[in-house]
Amino acid sequence: MSILLADGEQVLRKYRCATVDCTASDRSNIFGLGPNRPASDALVIVTSKRVIFYTRGKEPAKATGLPPMHLQEAFVDSICSTEFVRTDMKKSATMPLALTILGILLTVGGLVGGFMSVAVPGVILLAVGVLALVLSMIRPEPLVTLRIATSASESGIHVSGASRKEESEISFAMIPGDEFENMANEIGAIIVDLQENGEACIDRWVQ
Repeated sequence: MSILLADGEQVLRKYRCATVDCTASDRSNIFGLGPNRPASDALVIVTSKRVIFYTRGKEPAKATGLPPMHLQEAFVDSICSTEFVRTDMKKSATMPLALTILGILLTVGGLVGGFMSVAVPGVILLAVGVLALVLSMIRPEPLVTLRIATSASESGIHVSGASRKEESEISFAMIPGDEFENMANEIGAIIVDLQENGEACIDRWVQ
């Protein structure tokens, strides 16, 4: 962790709120059943001036040879609301169900018509579809959401190697950490205290 602090800026709280798989993926392409490897700590750092979300992958990315990282900041004086969610999310069964139905149609059609070249792929599709369908129902995925809204307008600088559509599909597998609930319970009070009392309240919150 090497985030620099501004002159006079102090760290008040540091939460290991989740563990993250920093490999971005559109998991809808693999029916939500692909391997997730949350291993990197996701930190939320509250300073006297900013709220910072930071995570850095432990292994270099294959494409760049550099560790992936994700950093977001919100300035305390412009924060207007917070939202934290920790729950289970059921995976979509649409694609597994479609594979199952297609497998049934090919299998039945192949057997009735005597076309084993059609029936065999149908059986394979049916098996894959049923397996994916079962896993989608019995393996809920942990859902972690952290939103900190500000009154400021959207940044005027946006640089990305992905299109807006691709960005909307990027997802990170996340598992909530032991400090997630503590963060959710007190971060709002810290922000309000800083906005109303400024540096006078810093000693009350410094860990």
